[in-house]
Amino acid sequence: MEENVVLGVFAALPLLFGWGLLLFFRKHRLHKRGGTPLLLAGNTLVFTFLCSIVLLFGEIYYRFVYDSTESFGLTKTTARWFQEHFQRNSLGLRDSVDYELKIRNGTPRVTFIGDSFTAGHGIPNVEDRFANRLRGLSPSREVHVLAICGWDTGQEISSLQAACDNGYELESVVLAYCLNDISDISPEWQNLVGRIEGFSEPGALVENSYLCNTLYYRWKAASDPDISDYYQFVDGLYRGRTWEMQKRRLQFLRDEVHRRGGRLLVVTFPFYHALDGNYRYGSIHELLDRSWQEIGVPHLDLLPAYGSYKADELTVSDYDAHPNEHAHSIAAKAIAGFLEQQTPP
Repeated sequence: MEENVVLGVFAALPLLFGWGLLLFFRKHRLHKRGGTPLLLAGNTLVFTFLCSIVLLFGEIYYRFVYDSTESFGLTKTTARWFQEHFQRNSLGLRDSVDYELKIRNGTPRVTFIGDSFTAGHGIPNVEDRFANRLRGLSPSREVHVLAICGWDTGQEISSLQAACDNGYELESVVLAYCLNDISDISPEWQNLVGRIEGFSEPGALVENSYLCNTLYYRWKAASDPDISDYYQFVDGLYRGRTWEMQKRRLQFLRDEVHRRGGRLLVVTFPFYHALDGNYRYGSIHELLDRSWQEIGVPHLDLLPAYGSYKADELTVSDYDAHPNEHAHSIAAKAIAGFLEQQTPP
């Protein structure tokens, strides 16, 4: 209701200022006579009228036309995008097919578990997501996706356990690992995320105007160090206590999958926005690869697959660092080859 009121006000402003402008010129006829004050007043009215038109069309565009996301899910446009494009199956997970709990006889099952990269944040057509593309590349496999935006390693483990407790059967389990999956064991990181999600109330106009809401959070993303430095914080997590805790959790996940009758494989995704020449997270990829080798878990690092690409070719937009359709397509082909080697159908 409040959104409609804002739109109505924005629609009324050009009429109001246009009527005022018409009355002003009829009264003063600046094209015939008038001093500097009247000229300034007339120019101000013209400028205000034009601004009101820009506001109206901006509001219409971001409310009814614009259809994309931003990284942190803060804007009204992103919330609307999720409502329109995240259709869920019978298990409450994003996909175009329902999942059976029991493995069908003779049909290999691959279960991906992950976060927003795996769920397809920013990918409007779920069939363009890497797991769904893999389903098309390997039709003999049963491909499931257990992924929710915002999950970290702890939530992935507990959710997989809950699914198995409810009768879900495992075979090949592929952990789609993102570098920030370690973050839930870092109090500093959680405080940072809390500050981002807990921005002070920006006011009724920002809350109810799609245009003002979008511009406000884009300004916050550019000016707030909690957002601009968000990914750089990851570097320090792969040292010391947090890394030792994460290694134990990853080994526990391997053991838990095995105990439940499955086999764990891992695919590591890069930070796509950083793929511009000097990728600063390469040492983390190497550390993860050594760790997986030490505990005998097959590991595919996707970083080499993107070596010839730039960030703007692989991300959803300048405002969303998630992988786009092209990045998902590259990942699907690499993962298909990996699975052929590790789990031939």
